[in-house]
Amino acid sequence: MTNFAILFTRETMKVLDAYQIPIISLEDKSYRYSFEGGDDFLKAFEQEWVQKGKFQAEIELHKSATMIQVLMKIKGHLNLICDRSNEEFEFPIDIQEKLIYKYGDHFEDLGNNLFLIDRKEPKLDLSQDLYDFIALQVPMKKLHPRFVKPEDESAENEFLYTTAKDTDIPKTEEESMDPRWAALKKLTDNN
Repeated sequence: MTNFAILFTRETMKVLDAYQIPIISLEDKSYRYSFEGGDDFLKAFEQEWVQKGKFQAEIELHKSATMIQVLMKIKGHLNLICDRSNEEFEFPIDIQEKLIYKYGDHFEDLGNNLFLIDRKEPKLDLSQDLYDFIALQVPMKKLHPRFVKPEDESAENEFLYTTAKDTDIPKTEEESMDPRWAALKKLTDNN
């Protein structure tokens, strides 16, 4: 049993090793990297909500003496299961994010995509960040595109149900006016 767990961990690590950038040997300038990922990458994180899909990530890395800035552009799709029909569908993703890694003496997540990394760190592992940005694209309610109404479509012929009592529904001015005052209003409107 332990041999299977070790083998599984090694296979997972091989998949994720492709998303590491050797930063210790880089000069202080800009670099471009491209990464592709699919089902193997998504399954390596052992989460249930995102297991299938494909993506392409364009990475622009700016290294300086005090920090590393990483601009990520991720495009692709996720294969999700519709909450309404249980059908699989492709959900498009288009992500642009910026990460900043400041040099320090230890690793720490400072929040808002800002991290401290050890100056002696040989590699920058982007696999977890890529996965997190992709996973955050999954909507709370996963609906097949045929169930999603375009925003510009009018609500004509749409039945709306309400539990409000008749007294809770706002009335027009004439409906809410006392009938005696309505008769007087007609007299003044005729003049």
